[in-house]
Amino acid sequence: MPKGDVVVDGLWKTFRVYHQRSSTLKQAVLRRGKEEFEEFWALRDVSFEVPAGTTLGLIGANGAGKSTMLKVLSRILVPDKGSVHIDGRVSALLELGSGFHPELSGRENIYLNGTILGMSQGEINRRFDDIVEFAGLEHAIDNAVKTYSSGMQARLGFAVAVSIEPDILIIDEVLAVGDEQFQRRSLERMAELRSGGRTCIFVSHGLSQVQQICQTAVWLDKGQVAASGTTEDVINAYLESVAVDTWLDARGRAHTGSGEVQLDLDVRTDGRQAEAFVTGGPLELTIDWVCSERVDDVVCTFVVISTEGVAVAGSYCEIDSIKPGAGTLTYSMPKLGLLPGAYHVATELRGRESGHIYDHSPKVAEFVVAPHEGQRLGIGFLNLEGHWSEHGRV
Repeated sequence: MPKGDVVVDGLWKTFRVYHQRSSTLKQAVLRRGKEEFEEFWALRDVSFEVPAGTTLGLIGANGAGKSTMLKVLSRILVPDKGSVHIDGRVSALLELGSGFHPELSGRENIYLNGTILGMSQGEINRRFDDIVEFAGLEHAIDNAVKTYSSGMQARLGFAVAVSIEPDILIIDEVLAVGDEQFQRRSLERMAELRSGGRTCIFVSHGLSQVQQICQTAVWLDKGQVAASGTTEDVINAYLESVAVDTWLDARGRAHTGSGEVQLDLDVRTDGRQAEAFVTGGPLELTIDWVCSERVDDVVCTFVVISTEGVAVAGSYCEIDSIKPGAGTLTYSMPKLGLLPGAYHVATELRGRESGHIYDHSPKVAEFVVAPHEGQRLGIGFLNLEGHWSEHGRV
């Protein structure tokens, strides 16, 4: 198997749920062998593969088995049946502050956590400055970790986890506590690892985030694989199952979600609605909403998707509160960086912490990008705006 391959085959994991636990040593001795419990199967016959260099998203409701699956992959838990084959160095960030000692400073915890992850002191010394810079903790690195905010702990944990350049990076929901700049840098770092042939397995309630960075996805439901395949197909299947309602808007576009807030999106240039644009020209995405009852702590997201189903780019805006009535968000691009082709846009409004979907539309708008005059043929989806130069050889 190439470095970074992950193969899960027929995996089962059970836990005992005791009806009444002993609170004293005497009770434990008297009840020995007589405790009443039920077996709870957190994972049931789970099978999937993650080829090297692939980013896989694990999605599903709370209690679906996602975190248990990550702990098995991280070798924290041992499966009861089935097998897991992992080839390569694994780095996992599963819980906020895991591996940190609250009384030690950030500096001391880098050495402690790095050692736990298998780095030598020399390796940590060489990478220390990069870790601190990535975490943005130059001003607080000698303070006790117990004084750090949740976001600071998340930044430090992620910076250490990716510093070992693992073959396989496993990440649970911890990125959700970071600010926008940290999340952007983290996602960029994950993209760098993937382009370098590393494998990433990512759990998030932010489906737009999963859609943006993951090529494939697995939906776990009550410990079983409900769907697997391309990210867009799996997310759409999941949304259809959990949506409180499904509806078509006035323009015939499909939406799913609980519907307290309903989104509309137009693609514009110079303030006018349009369906065709030019690489390097201006483009605006205008998101209008109608809100029937107040919602708090939400994230509004858009993702630009190619005709091949590849999530090319996107962005999100955190909103503290949306009050009943109408509102508008506008995302402006003075110079469109997309190469010629056909694209569509997905939108979503969800709870930032809860992951609750208020409105999701997989194809709320479509548009075409044409080349500007004299533009050379590019590769992929984005205009790099670079140039070639030739230098004489000595």
